[in-house]
Amino acid sequence: MNTDRILEEIKSKIDIVDFISNYVELKKSGQNYKGLCPFHSEKTPSFMVSQPKQIFHCFGCGVGGDVFSFLMKHDNLSFNEAKKYIAKKAGIKITDLNPDKRVSEKREKLLTIQSEALNFFRENFKSSVSAQAYLKKRGISIESIDSFQIGYATAERDALFKHLKEKGYSDSLIKDAGLAIFDGKSYRDTFRGRIIFPIFNLHTDVIAFGGRVMDNSMPKYINSPETEIFIKGDTLFAINLSKDEIRKKGYAFIVEGYLDAIVCHQYSFKNTVAPLGTALTSRHLQRLRLLTKMVILVFDGDEAGISAARRSLAILCESDLRARVLLLPKGEDPDSYLIKNGSQPFKTLLTDAVPIIEFLLNTSKGDKIDTVREVLGIIATVKDLILADRMLGELAERARINESVLRSELKKIKKKVGPHASEEPKLARTKINREEFLLLSAIIAFPEKADNVLSRLSIEDLNDKTVKSIFNKIKISSDILNIGSFLNKATDDEKALITELSLKPGFDLELVDRNIDDCFQRLAQKRFEERGRQAEESGNIAVLDSLLKEKRKFIKRANL
Repeated sequence: MNTDRILEEIKSKIDIVDFISNYVELKKSGQNYKGLCPFHSEKTPSFMVSQPKQIFHCFGCGVGGDVFSFLMKHDNLSFNEAKKYIAKKAGIKITDLNPDKRVSEKREKLLTIQSEALNFFRENFKSSVSAQAYLKKRGISIESIDSFQIGYATAERDALFKHLKEKGYSDSLIKDAGLAIFDGKSYRDTFRGRIIFPIFNLHTDVIAFGGRVMDNSMPKYINSPETEIFIKGDTLFAINLSKDEIRKKGYAFIVEGYLDAIVCHQYSFKNTVAPLGTALTSRHLQRLRLLTKMVILVFDGDEAGISAARRSLAILCESDLRARVLLLPKGEDPDSYLIKNGSQPFKTLLTDAVPIIEFLLNTSKGDKIDTVREVLGIIATVKDLILADRMLGELAERARINESVLRSELKKIKKKVGPHASEEPKLARTKINREEFLLLSAIIAFPEKADNVLSRLSIEDLNDKTVKSIFNKIKISSDILNIGSFLNKATDDEKALITELSLKPGFDLELVDRNIDDCFQRLAQKRFEERGRQAEESGNIAVLDSLLKEKRKFIKRANL
């Protein structure tokens, strides 16, 4: 069975509305379903799912595709990972669907060896009295140890390396997985004499490890090096355990460390995640935005905690996330505070979490005017205009500065920063090349019209790159006759355009032939006008005379 047939079989057993309903609240709207887009901030639903066509499209941010495209974007998965996941839900066994088999096999091997390493660390922990005693002293329960699958790396130089070699893994794979380091003579384990915290992806595959010493030696923490399956700036600790609770509660706690996150979960704050010893990145927040639009930063109340929170707020605003900040008493972190005081006092503290503007103004040590300009600079990065307007109003109220003055200053800052690249008006581009889009839309709605359109169309004269690319693919293939099959091979831009035109053709379907004829007539007229403009600019009188005669004939034919 070829790849296309396998993909179509998988999609035939998965209803896209049922699947996406696990991530987005959908409501019936005519023949389709609508909901708030999970890929950008919006107040009015513009995310549409078609059950008959088994596609989705957001008319706000322009994303579109099939069930595979949705899962890839939502969970940041590769094409092959999404296919495997959906095939499993459909009850279909697959071997390999990735065009690049070597890449797929490498990723599978990396996931497998990480799982074997986890089993090794877990067994070590069961027999390590010192590791068990350390976590008990830190207040970590047996349930948390099991839930987070905490392990232990012995102090031996190459215990894990030898174990993996006995299991048949090659030196190069062990090294590529970040589990051993070659020092020029031999291999030694990356993690030695440390408590091991496995790091999982959204689908609970172990992709890396973090290790903590049990004494005061340095470095206190180390992480796996980045690999093909692990990028530190993309990964949040405990996201696999917290994702459902984040969706349920509508917000996420962000703490600083492994033990902070584990103890928060232990005390029933199961919507908690942590970056891996790094500052928050836009990629961290992109993942969180798929789960929620609201976060609470929980940091130590000392200078370092305040500085970390201020740095995080700028990137939170750029990612259009609403945020509040909870500063714990000095010298406390979530780990120590919860173990000393329990969950109820922590809940009480949460009522003191402050919004972004209030926190920035309260914690600033500089000049008031400089602080206001700093805050305006942050507001200028917010793409959600409603959220930005609300923040500006709050700034005016708290800083006691006239709102109109702040708006004028904000405009100046935005001019310096320049418009966001994502704000390029998609509809304006569509309007300029409207005929091209309508011709494509016509054969998407009526595939039997493809031959007629292609016989009259000069693809090389088309202006829009995506439209031109799709028409070229249609010319050499009949994939457009089956949207599902076409989407299997389309680029992201092509998927977005195909799904958009499938759901909103842009013309009266009963007048398709007239629409096609009108489009060709307007295209001919545009080409005629362009030739005239070029001839006029070059002063070519002969061409202008010729065009004038053509125009008279054109008008005469139009009046017949």
